[in-house]
Amino acid sequence: MSWLFGRSKAPAAPVSPAPPVPERSFHEDMGARARALLGSTRQSGGHLPVKASIQLFAMLDLLADLLEHTTVAPPTVDEQIAIEFMLKDYIPSTVNAYLASRAAPEVKDAQLVSQLQLLLDRAHSMARAVYAHDSAQLEINGRFLREKFG
Repeated sequence: MSWLFGRSKAPAAPVSPAPPVPERSFHEDMGARARALLGSTRQSGGHLPVKASIQLFAMLDLLADLLEHTTVAPPTVDEQIAIEFMLKDYIPSTVNAYLASRAAPEVKDAQLVSQLQLLLDRAHSMARAVYAHDSAQLEINGRFLREKFG
């Protein structure tokens, strides 16, 4: 009767838990997202206005440079959040809203170009802030060294 209710005569061997999947670093995760967006931009290029494609490629190039910079100068939490939201949310949702829109082509084209320009301007601001932060850190380190050893 031990077979009733799924019971077996011998206890089953304990199952070892699966090894944890290592988390990807911020740089790896965002790099993968940037590459995916670049691929999507190339695929949907025929469906986007030329100016919008140019804006997207410029923005993705700028974000790729920022991501590359994060390998030598780890970003602050604010910088990480800004880059992450740009790649995970703002860019994809803007392009997807355009592709789903049934508005007149000239209207939706103008709206997309305008919205992408806002995002491109923000990406430039982010880059300036990151590089200014790095310059400030270098100055602070120099001041410390002069006070300590000079």
